[in-house]
Amino acid sequence: MGVENYHVIELVGEGSFGKVYKGRRKYTGQTVAMKFIMKHGKSDKDIHNLRQEIEILRKLKHENIIEMLDSFESPQEFCVVTEFAQGELFEVLEDDKSLPEEQVQAIAKQLVRALHYLHSNRIIHRDMKPQNILIGAGSVVKLCDFGFARAMSTNTVVLRSIKGTPLYMAPELVREQPYNHSADLWSLGVILYELFVGQPPFYTNSVYALIRHIVKDPVKYPDDMSLNFKSFLKGLLNKVPQNRLSWPMLLDHPFVKETSEELDGRVMCAATSAPRECDAARRGEENNMQASTGRSNSVAALENCNPPKSHSDADLNCPNAVTGSSSPQEEFPGFASPNDVKQSGNQILDRLESNSLTVKGANIIGQDNEALTIILLPLRKWSKESLHSWRDQDVLTTRQSLRIISNLAAAGATGGLVNEILSELLNFTANVVSLKSSELSDLLAKSFSIIKLQLDNIGSAISTSYFKHWVALAEIFSQIVGGHEENSGSVLLESCACIATMLSAVDDGLKATSLTSEAAPTPVMHEAMKQILDHAKTCGLVENLSLCLATSGSSLVSGSLNMLRAACEACRATWSLIDAVETLFRKENLYLFPLNSLQSHSLPCLDIRDQERSSLVGTDSARIIEAVTRAFLRSKAVQVAIFYCLKQRIEPALSASIQILSRCCLHNAMVPGVLCGLPSSLPVTTVVSGGGDKTILSEIFAILSWCASNKDPETSNLKSKLANSSTVVLNSCLLLAIIAQCLKSTGRNSALFMLTSSPKNQLSRLSIIGHQFSLDDKMKISLQPHCASAMLALASILSLESGASVESSISEIAVPLIPRSATLCEHLKISPVEGNELGPRNMNILSYWHGIRDGCVGLLESRLKWGGPLAVKQLCASGMPLLLIDLLSNNRSITSHQGIDSTKDQVGSEHVKDITELISDVHLKLVKSWSGPGGGKDGVRDAVNAVIDILAFPFVAVQNTPSLPSATASVNNGFLLNMGSPGGKIFIEDKDMAKAIEEDMGKYLKILLEVGLPGIILRCVEYMELKDLGRPVAFLAKMIGHRPFAIQLIGRGLLNPNMVKRLLDKHESERGPA
Repeated sequence: MGVENYHVIELVGEGSFGKVYKGRRKYTGQTVAMKFIMKHGKSDKDIHNLRQEIEILRKLKHENIIEMLDSFESPQEFCVVTEFAQGELFEVLEDDKSLPEEQVQAIAKQLVRALHYLHSNRIIHRDMKPQNILIGAGSVVKLCDFGFARAMSTNTVVLRSIKGTPLYMAPELVREQPYNHSADLWSLGVILYELFVGQPPFYTNSVYALIRHIVKDPVKYPDDMSLNFKSFLKGLLNKVPQNRLSWPMLLDHPFVKETSEELDGRVMCAATSAPRECDAARRGEENNMQASTGRSNSVAALENCNPPKSHSDADLNCPNAVTGSSSPQEEFPGFASPNDVKQSGNQILDRLESNSLTVKGANIIGQDNEALTIILLPLRKWSKESLHSWRDQDVLTTRQSLRIISNLAAAGATGGLVNEILSELLNFTANVVSLKSSELSDLLAKSFSIIKLQLDNIGSAISTSYFKHWVALAEIFSQIVGGHEENSGSVLLESCACIATMLSAVDDGLKATSLTSEAAPTPVMHEAMKQILDHAKTCGLVENLSLCLATSGSSLVSGSLNMLRAACEACRATWSLIDAVETLFRKENLYLFPLNSLQSHSLPCLDIRDQERSSLVGTDSARIIEAVTRAFLRSKAVQVAIFYCLKQRIEPALSASIQILSRCCLHNAMVPGVLCGLPSSLPVTTVVSGGGDKTILSEIFAILSWCASNKDPETSNLKSKLANSSTVVLNSCLLLAIIAQCLKSTGRNSALFMLTSSPKNQLSRLSIIGHQFSLDDKMKISLQPHCASAMLALASILSLESGASVESSISEIAVPLIPRSATLCEHLKISPVEGNELGPRNMNILSYWHGIRDGCVGLLESRLKWGGPLAVKQLCASGMPLLLIDLLSNNRSITSHQGIDSTKDQVGSEHVKDITELISDVHLKLVKSWSGPGGGKDGVRDAVNAVIDILAFPFVAVQNTPSLPSATASVNNGFLLNMGSPGGKIFIEDKDMAKAIEEDMGKYLKILLEVGLPGIILRCVEYMELKDLGRPVAFLAKMIGHRPFAIQLIGRGLLNPNMVKRLLDKHESERGPA
């Protein structure tokens, strides 16, 4: 075929090498690019090398490399025909000046794949620049003009205004020193920098000055560049070639590592790529070949394919292959040299690998036992008997086997043999790990990545063999973490990812057991999952995952991001284990808040024992959390690792890190202080600015801001798009609420601990929380969990201001953010949305510790506290007191104990019986045994005091009325009750209300007698510690002034010797020593 078979349409490019025309192939209409290269002025050696290069490049097939379709020569010139791509990246730069980072990242991933393919085939481009990068249909990037630079002695234009400028050349090239493939990687870094910034890192009109800058000056990076992008460029733009980021580590860098979705897309693209299909497979001739040769379908078919041949020794003469005394391994570290490939002599593996590149070919291999035996044979050679006799040739064939298995797994072609292949891979990996050789890190990383791919294919379909795989993997992981000095970051990452994948599958499987659908696991699967969890709890896995975090954190502290993704996978694995154990515990144990138990007449209500408070999530989970918390508090490196996991914004690791921190806060009161960046020696009464920049707490607020931008279609982008932003908001706000509640429980009463002392930060942080529920339209018809969580976070932070010793402007900032009373009232009336992280049957539960409406009630309390008398009147007018009592009595809202305390200022003297239920024997025992926030002895104290504040309100309001018997005798006692209650102000500020209360006092006293309130209050004394008896004793003294109350109290044991002694002990403790 010659030029006569093409229509030459128009000139599209020109250089010293010749001219490029747009053409069209006759009869087919295919548009092509035709490059004419003149022979004039070239030596015989140049022409000989050019012919060799054309033959090599003809066989290169890659989606991101311009494909050579044809070539021919005449006495005067060569013509190379390639596919035609319309635009140059250089033209995009001229028009747009710079590109957003997510577009640069998409281009980078494609260029990295193209360069890796070239370098794998021992070809150095040597002329990387925007003009040689074309953009085809679908924004597919195509690399062109490689292989000709030296042979053609070209001086193409680098910048149209400056000819011959070495803008994109590596320092070793401009200094005319020996170079290898890493020169292309420097050029890649310069191109990506220019795409983002708008100009190369070194730019000047003087060639000599430019060379001096390239060789000596450091690269300056813009502030708006992400950490991953900056790390990637720093790796590429290293002036020392040996220290430059290179293969295979480059492929695993977070900035260019492919996601599973991207990989799936490329596999599907490969499946539709006709040029790569084997002729024999495509024509269905496998059966005929098998009949004639007696061999397997896939092997026989592959021998009739025509894959790219291995490079011969002559290939080393190609102009772009570096010549000289340096060895091939030095020229192309990370790639097998042509001589090595030739010596392996395994043509069957070559053909199997070629066919495995398509889905159709992979499926043929996957159904052929003989072919699989051939593929697995190199792995089996790494038996313990032959471990110390491995050769370079063994490594080459093993790499090839792993590549084939990876292709089969990516195509889903392993089918029913997945367990057998997993066993082979795990045996091979265990044997290689035992060698403790850093030279084999790439084999280990590849093996682990295939194991993960196979595990992903299995999903939650866990069989009995899954447990065997788990035991083997856990043992290997233990060895890798213990000997991390010998292993690269990629090995730690991939092994940890396998652990996370298996535990995530177990977690998902256990959660499916609550479903009645076909997705629910069988009893055999359920037993296998329990076995895995039992083993994980006893094999030291949590300690190994914590050590992985510490190792990653130490690497991050030193300035390297190589271990960051390993930290992300460690967090994901840790949380999957905790969640799976809690899911199993929740499945086997009834889970109810104290008030739920009281009103459902459940077994916990009927069988209460005076025992230590048990963990809500089970003792097994508590032990795991204890180990993680201990590692977090002891190791700064672990804290740094988790901080960067949050900063990465990778959703699975992000959610896992937040959940882990929530559990650690609840387990140890020191953790919230660490998250806020508070000094460990700081007295609780000393108020300082907390939550400053670079603290974990500040990152949580940044995450909420990021979630808000994801919800806004005008500000969100594909790079940062969240799959489930509502879940991230829910968990982030729960963490903020838990931090605030823990700080308050330790006596730290100031929102400055979390909001800093900066009014700007205070406004920004409170506003971003309020934003989560203020703009959600669904809140009008149902109470969304993430909105309820945001209200809880805001209420919890504002509660820190109660009793604060330092004045702040928090209240002025917060009041406009709190919904109006009528809006909060409507929220309390509507039903919660069905389904949350604890299951569809727990609509009233926000978390293990919080009810769905606790935040709403907490904001009501804040509005009352800062809204003044007007707020009280508005709430009373809206019927809020009766609504709250109704919700309590009908178990529709305030299901956690913590929500009860907030009702004390909002109800009058009605529904007394419902209120006194809250301090009944049964409920106080439930509260005492409750291990969540608001439980234990402090919870009993708060519950009793809250109810007393409600029921004593009329007594306090009229305590100065002369006509009542308690007017003078109990003023001092009334002062105790008056603390924290608005009742004492009523007589002074609102005479009409005080008069109305006074008129109804007789009726109210009768109600209290009917429900037996005096005896109930007396009974409460037995549940409270001596130091907490102030309010109950004051209320008893208030009631004793009324004869009927005194009679009932005596009848209930007021004068019992033990009770008298307890009350007198309280009196003596208040008087103090004489």
